[in-house]
Order: sequence, then structure tokens, then C-alpha cells
Amino acid sequence: MTTPREAIRNIAVLAHNGAGKTSLVESMLFNAGLITRKGKVEDGNTITDFLPEETKRKVSIQAALAPVKWNGAKLNIIDTPGYSDFFGEVAGAISVVEGVLVVLCAVSGVQVQTEVAWKQCQEKGRVPLIFINKLDRENANFDRVLDQMRELGGPQILPLQWPVGSGPQWQGMVSILDGAFIPANPKFKDMPALSSEESNSLTQWREKLIEAAVEIDEELMMRYLEGEELTVEEIRPALVESIKNGKIVPLLGGSIHADNTIKVLLDKLVELLPSPLDERGEVPAEKAPLKAQVYKTVIDPYLGKVNYVRIYQGVLKSDTPLYNITAQKDEKPIPPLSMMGKSQHSLDSAGPGEIIALAKLQHTHTGDTLSAKGASMEPLPAIIFPSPGLSMAFHPATKADEDKLGSGLQRLLEEDPCIKIHRNTETKETILTGMGTLHLEVCVERLQRKYSVNVTTSWPKVAYRESIRKTAKAEGKHKKQTGGHGQYGHVWLVMEPTLKGDFEFTESIFGGVVPRNFIPAVEKGVRESLAEGVLAGYPVTNIKVNLVDGSYHPVDSSELAFKMAAHLAFKKGMEMADPYLLEPVMQVEIDVPEYYLGDILGDINGRRGRVLGSDMVGNRQVIQALVPQQELVQFPLQLQAITHGRGTHRAEFHSYQEVPARLAQTIKESTKKH
Repeated sequence: MTTPREAIRNIAVLAHNGAGKTSLVESMLFNAGLITRKGKVEDGNTITDFLPEETKRKVSIQAALAPVKWNGAKLNIIDTPGYSDFFGEVAGAISVVEGVLVVLCAVSGVQVQTEVAWKQCQEKGRVPLIFINKLDRENANFDRVLDQMRELGGPQILPLQWPVGSGPQWQGMVSILDGAFIPANPKFKDMPALSSEESNSLTQWREKLIEAAVEIDEELMMRYLEGEELTVEEIRPALVESIKNGKIVPLLGGSIHADNTIKVLLDKLVELLPSPLDERGEVPAEKAPLKAQVYKTVIDPYLGKVNYVRIYQGVLKSDTPLYNITAQKDEKPIPPLSMMGKSQHSLDSAGPGEIIALAKLQHTHTGDTLSAKGASMEPLPAIIFPSPGLSMAFHPATKADEDKLGSGLQRLLEEDPCIKIHRNTETKETILTGMGTLHLEVCVERLQRKYSVNVTTSWPKVAYRESIRKTAKAEGKHKKQTGGHGQYGHVWLVMEPTLKGDFEFTESIFGGVVPRNFIPAVEKGVRESLAEGVLAGYPVTNIKVNLVDGSYHPVDSSELAFKMAAHLAFKKGMEMADPYLLEPVMQVEIDVPEYYLGDILGDINGRRGRVLGSDMVGNRQVIQALVPQQELVQFPLQLQAITHGRGTHRAEFHSYQEVPARLAQTIKESTKKH
């Protein structure tokens, strides 16, 4: 039997790393009777942090699903990572929920990932509920964190509760609307005496809460303005509607060790966050044709490929033949799975609003839209994942690893839409681009653990070029006499710099000194020589080569001999034509809060960069600059350090430009050592 749509709450739990998000989900599961003891992140035994990489580091790395049944409702809770390197998991989760639980630490308050999570929540139009956690900690400060959050999110953020005491003296929460006491400990049964400051805060925030709630109901607002005392029963429906409409953002507080506050949090998640909205149209969502989207993919050692799916309309049964609208491929019927961390059980069916998993689909990937076979509909909009910015070269440790690396990387790519993989044919390196150093570290560990591929990593090499400044004329003669036919090829090449293109070959032979049938061999020899310049062995560019003279032997000349002669002439000519090194220069767009503009401009200058300009967009600066690729290799780490994770950048190839003499010498010496 499917859960009624109005009883479902899909909720992504977002926070900065260390706010206690995973422990909070664990406490919810405990209080809902789904587990008999609370696991601990530090012990590596929580329901939603189960990957070896998570238990090793004590941080969430993937978004994990944990359904909770509470007060007749089903809460599909998705515990997401709080570390910026894994923000792609947040993007996937937030795309399939209606509500968001933003968790803050009462000690550290608003942090970078709080800001990022809040921005995502607003951009996607999700309904947020804020929970200030760890009120029982030393130096906890509810008031300060509330102010920080209101500064970030605006005056519509209003507390529904107020703490009694703080830190180790914290005794519980008081409901601002009705004055009910929520004890932190069963021994605090009665409302303790409030300080005058606490009483004043309760009065002031109650007035603000009522003023904001009645704005949605004209009759209530008129009665309130006329001084009439409104009852809690009259105010509460208006408050709920205001929250679901985004006019009020509710804020609660508590601790994972205070079960009463967690139970009230669960109550409020059911009461205040929206259920999945019905699709517009005359057909009820349950009777409409199936439409679902994959928001996450995992390669499980036992189940194989597992796609996590949000159903938007229709009912998915175990015998429903599926069709992938995005890939335009049929998929076999498969029983839907209910996931609880790494545990699962089969369902007979799943209805609209549900978040389930499907195993062993052949053609389905993250972001794809699924329907029942035979239904005609457009795919859902693609899920937008953040673009990775930090690249590393991956080198197989052994020949056996080399054979497995390709398939291992493809499986990583299947699981993680925030990595990019390409082969640099010039530097002969496999480049993996991820969200940061921790993300790349985890990729290395997953390759080893899941696919038995051992790799080493290094910063990617830069694909330099070589060219010439002057015109030079050089001779190449390949002459070999052995028994029988010998080898003879003889050419004169004129080499000159050009800006018309990478390479141009011409010939101005007169009198048949080089027979026509050998000229293509000369061109082939020159083209092969372009692959390796004389300075440091890099490809040669921006050069024009003209075959002007030569000679041949009627018996000993051959295509191979003229190709070899062209090699010799090219090498001599390049040495004579004042060769120099070129480096790839990237056009970079850097987006940072205005506060960091000066530091970023200084950093760009220190990287031999040239700032083209900057524009103010809201309260952020968008900087355009040209920066050598070599200087950008570790720039993402510095950008994160300068802006505390608040900056982003993207880069694309602009042009090749001359390498400064001192750096060119270093590159040449480095090449000789290898």
C-alpha cells in the first residue's frame, strides 16, 4: 500500500560540517523507535554515515536516505554532507525535496556551508525550518546565532521557541506562541523561573510572531490591529500557512541529548513543512502516468548499480515496465526498494511523492527521467550539479592497475556527477577533476576499495608549445650506402614564424630537383617533427615551412629517405631560428564577495595574471583575468583559503603566449632531468 501523498514530507538536512546534522538524524530515528540505541559519528556506527571513507574521516561524504514514520506521516529524510567538497550530493538531494531542515551549531553559528545551503534553498524555492543544535554545549549562544541567521536570511526568520538557561545550565525550550515548556531533561518537569531577560525576549518575539502570522489573514489582522486578543487556536493555522508560503521561516532549538526537543522537532517537521505538491491538471497524481527522476546513483557491492528515484506522479509497481525518457531506452520491471542508510527492503509499490531506490537498471543514470513504458511525456528538467575545479593526474601503480583503471574511473563517473575525467594525449596523463582535495582523496580510496585499482597522483603537467622568432634555411641530407640499394634524400627547408595557424607547408621546387612523388614524404617528415621541438620536446606551433631545394638519386631515393631528410633539416632549422617556449593562458572568471576583492587581485598578480576588469553583481565581484595555466593548477585551493570557501571560479583556454625567459630555463632543465 502506498503512502498518501499528503502524509509525505521530503526533507533534506543541510548544515556546515560539524553542526551535528548526522547525529540529529540518528536521534530522530531513535525517538521514532526505528533504532534501539543512538550511534555516534566518532564511533562510526550511525545509520546514515556507513561508507568506510565516512567512518574513517568522521564526516558525511554522501547523501543518505532515512525514512521516519511519525504522527501518521512519513518523513523521507536525506542526510547530506556538510563539507564543500561533496556539495554535489546536496544539489541532488535538494532537487527532489519540498522542505529543508537547516541545522546550526549553537557555539559556532553561521558558517560558510550554512550560507551556501541557504542560497541553494532560496534559489530552489524550498521551504526551510531552522534548528539550532547543541544548546547544552559550553559557550552556546542561541540569541547570537539567531541574529546571525536573520542577518543572512532576513527578518522573516522568527523563533518559535526560546531557551531557558544556556550551556550546561540549559533547562529546555519554551514555546513562544503558547508558553508550553519543553524540558531538556525529564527531571525538569515544571517550567523553571525565567529571568527578566528571558521573559522580555518571549514577550517581544511573541508579538513579532503574531504580527507576521496574521498578515496572511485579513480578518485576523484587522482584529489584531483593533487590539483584540487572539487565541492560539486562531493564530496557529495562519502561522502554518505563512510558513508554507515562505512569509515566515521558523526557527527551533534543542540538543540531540534532549529527546523532548527532538520529538517536538519531528512534530514541527510534520506540521510546518509541505507535502509533495499535486501536479497541475485534472488527473490526480496517483492516477496520472508514472513520472520519476533519478537524483543519485550508487554502485553497491551486493546490489550492483542502485538508482535513487523521486516519484512525481503515478504509481510504480514491481511489475511496471519502465521506459527511460532521457536515454530513450526500455528498462525491465524492478521492485522498488525502501532504503534506510545501507539497509533495504522490497516494496510492492510506491506512489507519488515517494523517494525509493531501483537496482540493476541497465541504461539509467543520475538526472534521467523514468516513465511507464508506452507513456508519452517530456523529461523533467536536468538536475544542475556544481562544476569541479581541482585537477589531478591519476597514474596506475602497476600494469594490472593500468588495465583496470579505465573501467574503474567509468564507475566512479557513474556514481559522482561532480567529477570529470579526460585523457591528455599530449602529456599522456589521465586527468580527474573534482571539487577539492578531500573529494579527490576519496576517489583514490574508492578506486582501491571498490574496484581494486591502485593509483598514484600528481599535479597535471602543462602542455607547453615551442615556436621560432626568426627565419632560417637549413639542409637535411639522409645518405646511407649498404649492400644493394642505398638510401638518399636531400632537402633544403626555409622555416619562418607565422600567426596564420599552427602549421603551414609549402613548396617552391623548380626543375624537378625533388621529384613530385617525394614531396608528400617531405611534408610528412616535417609534420612528424612538429611533435617534438628542440628546446624541451614540446609540440611546435605557429610555423611555416617551405621546401625550396634538394636533390635525389634515381636508384637510392625513396619516400622514407626524404622523410628522414626532412626530420634532419627541421631540427637544424629550428635550432637556427631562435626557438622559444609558449604556455597555455586561460581566461578566468572569479566570483567572490566584495570583501575579498583586494586579496584576490593581489593573488592574480602574483600568478603572472593580467586582470581585464571586474563587475559588481549584487554584493559580489566578478573578476575577468588572463592567467597562465601553470599558475592555475593549485589556484582553487588558494581561492578557498582566501575566501573561506565563498569564492568560485571557472577557466577556459584563451591562447598560447611566450614563457618568460627565467621560467623557460627552469622548464628546459626539468625536462632534461626526466
